[in-house]
Amino acid sequence: MSQAVKIGMFSFAHGHAVSYAANLRTLDNVEISGIYDDNVQRGQQMAKRFATQYFDSAESLLDQGVDGAIVCAENANHRPLVELAAGRTGYILCEKPIATTLADAQSMIDSCARTNTQLQIAFPVRFSPPVQQLKQLLDEGKLGRVYAAKCTNHGSMPGGWFVDKALSGGGAVIDHTVHVVDLLRWFWGAEVTEVYAEIGTNLLYSDLDIDDAG
Repeated sequence: MSQAVKIGMFSFAHGHAVSYAANLRTLDNVEISGIYDDNVQRGQQMAKRFATQYFDSAESLLDQGVDGAIVCAENANHRPLVELAAGRTGYILCEKPIATTLADAQSMIDSCARTNTQLQIAFPVRFSPPVQQLKQLLDEGKLGRVYAAKCTNHGSMPGGWFVDKALSGGGAVIDHTVHVVDLLRWFWGAEVTEVYAEIGTNLLYSDLDIDDAG
């Protein structure tokens, strides 16, 4: 048997981390080498749940040697963890959105490029069977020339740090519209050239400091 692929989990602040860890456990020859979380109680609970070790610092987990890193911290905390792991592991999967500012996003990309580390942002909608079927139809030209597209993401309001602008960077648009934008770029193999946006605050919730629709 070949050597197991070692994955380090960096923060369970985002709920998707639980899904990632659970799916990793189903894979042959893959092991979760350890979990780091700045929330000690949460980190220890997740380490027990997934039968691995809790580390009280990201550095100590990286020192164990990991083949890949999964970063699921609060949006504003993606950059320090990604840049710390860059060059110390070959592959990083970072939860979306990549960052809360363009400067942070570019710095993360540059750090990974400089250290020959593959950085991926979690956009799983591309792998949905209906979405892949639509992509195939577009590629085959069976839908003709497309002049416009209308997309809707009916995401829920998760609460917690997601409604803290300092940690999330925003609300519904940054959390959910990123999936739509990713699909549009992928469908047509083109980059965005111009953006117009409208967001709404307190349309559905009266006590939020972030947009709840857009």
